[in-house]
Amino acid sequence: MVKAKHFMEPVESDDGVRAWVEPIGLTKDLQEWCSVNEILPILGPPRGLWEWFAAHPNEYEEFRGRYHRWLSAGPYRPSLEKIARNSFTADVTFLHASDDADHNCATALKEFIAELAASCSPDD
Repeated sequence: MVKAKHFMEPVESDDGVRAWVEPIGLTKDLQEWCSVNEILPILGPPRGLWEWFAAHPNEYEEFRGRYHRWLSAGPYRPSLEKIARNSFTADVTFLHASDDADHNCATALKEFIAELAASCSPDD
């Protein structure tokens, strides 16, 4: 299962690997305090797109589309496909720092992984 949540939300038993996916870093203290297992800003949107979305918070669908196109064509596509296949048997939680629980880069990444998972099986 793949989830998206704010990095300050409490850890839950089904969080699995908790991965920070904002395109900016996270201090070691916050990483430990918030139980972040992986720092993966390379899976977050490009910095320019992320900044554009911060300036246009009502444009989530545009942001999501542009981010998904970037993910589809990017060098990490094989890793994302592996996450999608693994999501059938393992849990991962993408962490974000946004004030909007439904419109952020972790949610957009979760949606991308769900779309990939819909086109594969755990045996692929």
